[in-house]
Amino acid sequence: MMAQNTAPAPATPALDQTQMPFLESLAAEKARWQTSFHMPGHKGTLAPHPALLDYWGGNIHPADLVEINGIIDYLHAPKGALLAAQHLAAAAYGADHTFFLINGSTVGNIGAIMSAASDGQTVIMARASHRSVYGGVALSGAMPVYIAPEDHPEIGFPLAVRAEAIAALLKAHAPVAAIHITSPNYYGAQSDTAAIRALAHAHGAALLVDEAHGSHLGFHPGLPASATHLRADMVIQSTHKTQGALTQCSMLHCNDSGHVNLARVAQVLALLQTSSPSSILLASLDAARMQMATQGPALLGTALALAHEARAAIRQIEGLWCYGDELIGVNGIHAYDPTKLIIRVTGCGLSGFAAYDRLRYDFGIDAEFADLRQVIASITIGDTAASVQKLVDALRQIAAEARPAHTAEAVIAPPPGLPEIVISPRAAYFAPSRAIPLAEAAGHIVAENIIPYPPGIPLLVPGERIEQPWLDYLAYLMRQGSGVVGPEDKTLRLIRVVDGS
Repeated sequence: MMAQNTAPAPATPALDQTQMPFLESLAAEKARWQTSFHMPGHKGTLAPHPALLDYWGGNIHPADLVEINGIIDYLHAPKGALLAAQHLAAAAYGADHTFFLINGSTVGNIGAIMSAASDGQTVIMARASHRSVYGGVALSGAMPVYIAPEDHPEIGFPLAVRAEAIAALLKAHAPVAAIHITSPNYYGAQSDTAAIRALAHAHGAALLVDEAHGSHLGFHPGLPASATHLRADMVIQSTHKTQGALTQCSMLHCNDSGHVNLARVAQVLALLQTSSPSSILLASLDAARMQMATQGPALLGTALALAHEARAAIRQIEGLWCYGDELIGVNGIHAYDPTKLIIRVTGCGLSGFAAYDRLRYDFGIDAEFADLRQVIASITIGDTAASVQKLVDALRQIAAEARPAHTAEAVIAPPPGLPEIVISPRAAYFAPSRAIPLAEAAGHIVAENIIPYPPGIPLLVPGERIEQPWLDYLAYLMRQGSGVVGPEDKTLRLIRVVDGS
């Protein structure tokens, strides 16, 4: 059976989770209706463009309030309602301190790394990290030491990292300022966060966890434990991904372990986030927390039941498979989130990309994402029996249809090892560079990220030497339908390299 959330939640003050102090403060100010001679320019009275009114389904301008004269609390110096909202969030999510983020988990990852590591210090991180983690390394000046990706034998993607691999890197690269892992990842797979935290602290390093896809964890016993409950030092969660917050809304949770400087975290976030924060986004975070704290177990119970029913039904469809408990124990996978449906479609003669397109264009269904072998669907508190049945019915029809006549190109594994790091990512980002034809790039030092999506693992990171096997693998991925994120030239006819390399 799947590992459940057996970690005890840390003791928290008895706070009233039905309150929404920041949202309530906004509602009170909106009801006052002052004559405005300050920002925003629409002043709450200018009607939006008719096209926006139609798209929004109403006029939100009167709710677009800004901090003013200490009446509406300010993100970068909270003292009243917003500070109370963040305290409530910390208690609800099992952390000691919480910062609201309105630039997504991207700013959380960057801020966590910049808070924990500085120029020249070592950060151990998974190669299969979100590109924001690489941005944090570049901005901090830290030197990355990568946990080499270990592809799951059937899924073809590195779903977790082994504690043993981190232990070896800690011994080989001491001292280490921080370890950064992604758990759960896009596929819902989790590493052994508790074991990795123990290793990190034994070596004086902070543990940073990108839990962007796990903001709902810890609110139902049928889900794995959240990294906040497992006492990771900093945990980044996308409250918009699996809860009801608006897009861009995330949280950075911190635990008192002696490895987090809260003043430094606040300073870095003030540097990275806008000085004109959206009260609408902040209010969305306040409301999402209240909903999860008061209704989370019931809402997630429904979502889990729907996911279990869908998984069982998909497993009965010839040519399809939906992964479950058999994931645990393979390649460092400690647990998985059952609300993520990893649906293998190759038995139908389809790639994940093809199945994704069929779902979208023939059945009006948008999956979470696809890779070479799978299409992934995310079940959340927003789903119903009807929406999940629509997905199962569409998959059943796709699987029942005739198989494609052509033979797909054989799956090719990435080159062994990792590219050579010649200079630091920061040095490469800011070094003079030039664009050259991709066909002539072998031997040069890359000056921009080359990240195929999917699988989303950086193939080349600024500061690394470009070698022909990596270029060949990139060409293969693009033939399979993968896009690329990072390069200036999205067609990849040209690639930027460091001058003089």
